[in-house]
Amino acid sequence: MNCPECDAALPIPPDAIQGEVVSCKDCGASYEVVKDKESGALSVRPAELEEEDWGE
Repeated sequence: MNCPECDAALPIPPDAIQGEVVSCKDCGASYEVVKDKESGALSVRPAELEEEDWGE
C-alpha cells in the first residue's frame, strides 16, 4: 500500500488491527488502519490526532 499523501511505500504490519495508527516514514503523515468487515481487506484513512487542550 502507498501513502495517500506522498505515494511512498506505507508498510502495514500483517498483524495490524482495526484502529492501529501507522505513519509514513517519508512524509510523517499518520493513518488509522481500517479493516473491511466483509472482505477483511485492510485500508487506511487519515488519523484523527487529538490535540492537547491546555485548559482553554
